[in-house]
Amino acid sequence: MNEKGCLLVTGGSRGIGRACCEALGQAGYRTISLSRTPPNTPLPGDTHVSIDLSDLDRTTSLIKALLVEHDINGLICNAGRGDIGSLENFSAQQIQQSIMLNLISPLCIARLCLPALRRQVRSNIVFVGSTSALQGARYGSVYSASKFGLRGIAQSLAHEVANANCHVGIVQPGMVRTGFFDELDFEPGPDAAHALLDSDVASAVLSMVSAPDHAVISELVVQPRQHVVQKRKR
Repeated sequence: MNEKGCLLVTGGSRGIGRACCEALGQAGYRTISLSRTPPNTPLPGDTHVSIDLSDLDRTTSLIKALLVEHDINGLICNAGRGDIGSLENFSAQQIQQSIMLNLISPLCIARLCLPALRRQVRSNIVFVGSTSALQGARYGSVYSASKFGLRGIAQSLAHEVANANCHVGIVQPGMVRTGFFDELDFEPGPDAAHALLDSDVASAVLSMVSAPDHAVISELVVQPRQHVVQKRKR
């Protein structure tokens, strides 16, 4: 096994999740990435497993098996979906599906991993949130609900596992130039200062994982220098 250990990365086949796998691999970690679709380009230190993380029964069985097969000492909860729009236009089923993937799934995955992480000399749990967890915005009620909740989980869980030297933190990125906006009708402006790169968020995640034992980085907010949004061209 790699000297620095093995981390589980949800949503690890593209975007921020894939950038995290790459950054962690370069820093000497081995990763197991979970997502519905496999990555376009394999990474030497990454093992991908296809799974719909909103299916809690299948996800539970998979996580239990992975914890038996691998000595996992970290969890990066990145998987999510961007449901943006007027609340009255969402069906009850759409709201449930969004909250399931963005909030309930990472909560359940973290719960399953905790006993194994507590047994490690040092372990890490990093949630990838959003600046939508810091300030609600128009058309963001469903998305912000899950991200506010994720922030609360990170803050509360950090106290529960502090004695086990398990570091819990959350990265709150602003707009990132990824496929997140593919199904939306807006996107960041065209200039480099209008959006983050997925590697910027991965660097923040890596800094949390790399923090010394005595210092926990509990929250990092990473934003583009300028907030510019434009209507997406289809």
